Amino acid sequence: MVLLAFDRNRVDSLRLALDTALDELSGIRNDEPEAADTMRTLASACRAISDVWLPRVHDVLASTAMTRCTRSAPGVVDIAQASTRPAAPHPGWEAMRDPTPVYGPPAPQTRSFDEVLSDIRSGSLQPMAAPLDANGRAGARYTSLAFAPGTKREIGHVDLTPDALKLIDFLSDGVPVGWRETHTMTIYYLTDARVTQSVRVLNAYPRDQGPETLTNLTTEAVVSGYMVIFSESTTAEVTMGIGPGEQDPTASFALASQSTESYSGAFYPDDPPDFQPITHEPRFVNQTKWTFSKAAAPPADGEGTWQS
Repeated sequence: MVLLAFDRNRVDSLRLALDTALDELSGIRNDEPEAADTMRTLASACRAISDVWLPRVHDVLASTAMTRCTRSAPGVVDIAQASTRPAAPHPGWEAMRDPTPVYGPPAPQTRSFDEVLSDIRSGSLQPMAAPLDANGRAGARYTSLAFAPGTKREIGHVDLTPDALKLIDFLSDGVPVGWRETHTMTIYYLTDARVTQSVRVLNAYPRDQGPETLTNLTTEAVVSGYMVIFSESTTAEVTMGIGPGEQDPTASFALASQSTESYSGAFYPDDPPDFQPITHEPRFVNQTKWTFSKAAAPPADGEGTWQS
C-alpha cells in the first residue's frame, strides 16, 4: 500500500493530453517497408497509452475515496479517529490509499483465450442481446450499441487470414499492383464498460455524419464482460520498381496506396445489462471504442457490425 496524492484538475489535464496523443498517434499511417520498425514502435506506444496509462488515470479520477466513506461500528477505531492520518503534501491536493500494489489495470477475469472460446461454443457465455435491425425498410427504427470501456485488457488474439490472401500478399512484393489483406480475432475483457443503446432511423445519410438518432430514447448501462472483435485490414497499392532488378526485384516505392479497416463482433457480459434512460447532467465519461449495428443497417464511418 502506498499513498497517492494528486491534484484532480492536473490529473484531468493529463487525461486530456493522453487522449489527444492517442488520437494523433493512431492516425499516423505509413505502409513503406522502411517505416515498419517505426510503425511497430508507434503501435506499441498506442497500446501502452490505451491499455495501461489511460485506465490508470481514469481509476484515479473515478475514485470516491475522498468523497464517500463507510464508518466503522460504534466502539471500533477507524482512521477518522486516528491521531495521525495521511496528509496530502500541498493544500488543495487529495490523498488516498493506492488499492493496487503495481501499475496497470486490475485483471478481474480468470478465463484464458481458449477458455473464452470454449465457453462461447458451449453456451456458458451468452452474448448481449443483438441490436434491433430495420430489415432494410426505409424510415424504420433500429438500434446501435456503443461501448466505452472503463478498463480494457487483451486476453489474446489469433490471425484468421486465409492462406489464399497470404499468398496474394506474398506475390504482391515486386509487382506493379498489389493487394494486402489481414483478418484478426481479438478478445478483450472490459471492466465497467459504459454501453449506450441508441435508437436510429434507417434512411440515406453521409457516412461521415452518421444516421438520424432519436436522442430522447437513448439508454445506457454499465457492465463488465468479454468483447470479441473480428477486424479486417486491406491495402491496395500501385508501386514502381527502383534500382537494378537483378539485385533486388522487390525494391520499389508506392505511387498510390489506399487502406481500409472494418470490424465486427459481439459482447458477452458477466451479468445481464440493466439499461436506464441516459442522464444529461455534467459528468466525466470514457471515450467510445466500438459501435455496432446489424448488417441491414449500413454502418457509418468507424462503426462495425454486430456478429454473434
